[in-house]
Parts: sequence; structure tokens; C-alpha cells
Amino acid sequence: MSIVLTPSSRHRPWLTQITLLSTIMGGLLALSLKTQDRIRRDLVGNTSTAAMAEAYTKQRDENVELRKRVTQLLDQNRKYTEAMAADGGTSTKVIAQELQKVNTLAGLTPVTGPGVVVTLRDSKKQPEKPKGISDSDWQAMTADYLIHDANIRDVVNELKNAGAEAIAINGQRVVNTTAIRCVGNNVQINAVPTAGSPVIIKAIGDPDLIQSGLLMRGGIKDHFVDTEMVTVDKATNLTLPAFSGATPLRFAKPAPEQKAEQAQRQAEEAEKATGGAQ
Repeated sequence: MSIVLTPSSRHRPWLTQITLLSTIMGGLLALSLKTQDRIRRDLVGNTSTAAMAEAYTKQRDENVELRKRVTQLLDQNRKYTEAMAADGGTSTKVIAQELQKVNTLAGLTPVTGPGVVVTLRDSKKQPEKPKGISDSDWQAMTADYLIHDANIRDVVNELKNAGAEAIAINGQRVVNTTAIRCVGNNVQINAVPTAGSPVIIKAIGDPDLIQSGLLMRGGIKDHFVDTEMVTVDKATNLTLPAFSGATPLRFAKPAPEQKAEQAQRQAEEAEKATGGAQ
């Protein structure tokens, strides 16, 4: 059933404010992309260390300011949406409530609830370096005693598999576009460098279910060379921040209804063929 909204003059200000905020946010995200593209172009053909360091610092500072502004706008947008849900007419309330759900699922609003706190630490049991081994060989031999991006990704996957509804890594909200990767000796989350070990991962969901899933015999904890590198603590009340990075869609767009239905049928048929549907 489709809902046709004909806002009265009383509700038009809410819609106007949200539309304006969305436009401003889109402009900021586009500006962030242009800034990154410009920095990359400036670096092409100029690989001096000083130039690269200056470009990196400039981009980092601009991104920090843009993230702050996006966070402020998201907060204002959330408040307007909540006000619409409380003060609008029936149709306006329905749309506002659906918008709140979408923003929550997309990680664009802070969330609170019970869950777990996973702490990943570099091992304190690294063996001493024997004589006659090069630094590079020794680094490779002891790599498993340090926390890497792959370890974080594995934990995040296990959290999702255990039913986590929202996840944040060192204060960075995990969304569908989140990248977890090593850049040099540093792990970046959403292109934001971490402070190194320890890495704190907070997840909202059933604390008992998630903790048992991560600590079960043969599970993710046993994949570490030192099981003390991982701790999983239950929490009664966690609050995770909203995602404040750029999420521009330059290639993906809503599919036409016919193609969308066809894709859905193909997905259902594939699920049945593999025994996924009961």
C-alpha cells in the first residue's frame, strides 16, 4: 500500500528544513570527494616526501572539519525527524517513523542498548629475537602476535553472525561502506587511523548470545596465537555514535521496479537452489 502525503501548511516547515539539511549534507559530501580527488591529482607527478606529507596533512584537516559538520547536520536532521514523528499528521508521522528506522539501520543515528565490548590487544608473549635472524624475517615470524586489519574484520564478521545489530570500532560506526585496512603500520577504520593497540569494538545485541558465539571452542578466539589477545565483556548499556563519513553513491541508483522484481526472484531462486530456504 502506498501512502500519498499532502502536507498542510502546518507541516511544510518540517519538510522544508529536512530537505534543506539533506541538500547541505549532500554538498558537504561532494566537497569531501572533490577535495580527495584534488589531492590525488596534485600528488600525480610529484612524489617528493615533503609534498606528499603536506597534501596528506591538508586533506586530513579538511576531512576532520567536514566530519564535524556532517555530524552536526545529522544531529539536526534527527531532531527534526523526531519532531515530525511527534507533532505531524498521520501520514507525516508514518514517513518520519520509517525515516528513523532507515537512518538507524544505515548507521546514521546514534543507538543505545545492551551488548558486548571486545578488546583486541597485541600479545605480551612475543618470543625474544634469536641471533642471526634479520629484522624482516623476525617481523614476519612474529606477525601473529600483533593485531592486524584481518583480525578486526574476522571479529566484526563473527559479531554480525552472532546477531549484532550495531557495531563501532574505536568510536567509528561500522556501515556497509566501512573499510578496515592497514596503511603502513596503522589500521584505518572508515579512513580514520586508530591509535594502535588496544582496539575496542562495541556491539549492540544479545550479550549472552554474542559472547558465547565469540568464546565458543574452535571459534574466533582460538584463531589467535595467544588467546589473551581477545577479551569479550558483556555490557548492559552501550551507546554507539552515528556514522559521520561520506557515503556518496556515484554509480549505484534505485533499480526500476521491473528489474528490482527480477533481481529479487533470482535471489530467491538461488537461495532455494542452495537449500537456504526451508
